[in-house]
Amino acid sequence: MNAEQVLQTIKAEKISFLDFWFVDIFGELHNVGMPSYAIDENSFVNGLEKLDASSIVGFKAVNHSDMILMPDPTSFKILPPDYDPGNRRNARIFCDLYDGSTDESSRYNRDSRGIAHKATKKLKEFGFTHTNWGPEIEFFVFDTINVYPSPYAATQSYGGSGYSIESKESPWAKGNVSTAINLKEGYYPSQPKDTLEGFRKDVCDDLYNFFGIRIEAEHHEVATSGQCEINLEYDEMIQMADHVIGVKNLVKVKAKRKNKVATFMPKPIFGDNASAMHTHQSLWNDKSNVMYDKDDEQAQMSQTGRYYIGGILSHASALCAISNPTTNSYKRLVPGFEAPVNVCWGLGNRSAAIRVPMYNRNQEKSKRIEYRVPDPTANIYLLEAALLLAGLDGIKNKIDPGDPIEENIYKLSSEKKREYKIGSLPVSLKGALDSLSSDSKFLEEVFTKDFLDVYSELKYKEYVAFAQTPTAWEVSMYADA
Repeated sequence: MNAEQVLQTIKAEKISFLDFWFVDIFGELHNVGMPSYAIDENSFVNGLEKLDASSIVGFKAVNHSDMILMPDPTSFKILPPDYDPGNRRNARIFCDLYDGSTDESSRYNRDSRGIAHKATKKLKEFGFTHTNWGPEIEFFVFDTINVYPSPYAATQSYGGSGYSIESKESPWAKGNVSTAINLKEGYYPSQPKDTLEGFRKDVCDDLYNFFGIRIEAEHHEVATSGQCEINLEYDEMIQMADHVIGVKNLVKVKAKRKNKVATFMPKPIFGDNASAMHTHQSLWNDKSNVMYDKDDEQAQMSQTGRYYIGGILSHASALCAISNPTTNSYKRLVPGFEAPVNVCWGLGNRSAAIRVPMYNRNQEKSKRIEYRVPDPTANIYLLEAALLLAGLDGIKNKIDPGDPIEENIYKLSSEKKREYKIGSLPVSLKGALDSLSSDSKFLEEVFTKDFLDVYSELKYKEYVAFAQTPTAWEVSMYADA
């Protein structure tokens, strides 16, 4: 849609409020609503003088906080009824952030969506027109989470802390004989064990009917207690990032309406699989898939595609600061739970950081890579931008990824890994941030040093805060009885 069509639709569909969406530097969604009668052509020309940027973490100081929200009419969508218990008709629109004016030169350098836009412009320098992206979004839906003795105590350990998860699928709950799923046994169960099939289908229906997001598949994932996955049909970079924000928000809203708790925290359950956001990606020049080479007998992967893989693998440790941006992320990146910890690539090999799916040969449209490291706490705009820049750096510098690894990497000895030159991902958020501090040049033209400095500073503070907090497990193990 353009601005005129948006205004016509608001009137024709009797939209009461238009919600203006944007994300902070960590990908958290923020919203300001305006009644439809307060919106006119000027709202799309000069933007909205509605943002106090000092109130958004990582944005601006209080003495320089006025910013402009510029609505993107192409992102206009009518919201599902779950968004308003008052039965009003609402719509949403994504906004870009500007500093002082709406000239392109005033685009705010800490606007995640703006960073993704800027990254797409780098494609033209390499002769590409666009990229396609297809994330697999995993999450948990619990009946409830109990924090003891209070939510405050969970971050202030001297008050005592702990939590319990309640789910009809959990093997530790009483009376769940027909719905209990053991740890690591939740992949593709049928009803009645899969208690969330209807929930996922409701989400998928709304994603398609209201947001126009096409779904490839939905299913229960490996973990117990309501681990879900929704696969989105591929789309271009900005559209897909908008889709992911919409999916995550809708899941939370619909769970709340059903008195459940949805979480995109990677590892909420000790001893079970965690949630990932495996990200499929491909490079295109108009209708030609640049990653595809029908004459390559091994993977039908072009040399350009191999260099793209090499770029991502060479920057994998630094990328973790963006693809796995929480302390909890590194409770997932451990051996034994199907999460990648080894920096290498393979053909259909799910133990590698990058796999080239091998379902069908001679299918140019589907030739792609899947980066298996990210988790759903990543800011999708930053993630896509960073992966693209790393891949383009690989193409620019002709970084060869070596031969694909065919073996189960989880079972390789340390000696064998050294022989194959397989590296390891960071084991903590601090390790990832340290890697980013020494390997950020490939990002700085798009992310800017200012953004990376602010992002890293806030994430280091997060790491220190959690590193200093004793856990209930530590107390039980080491405190004198």
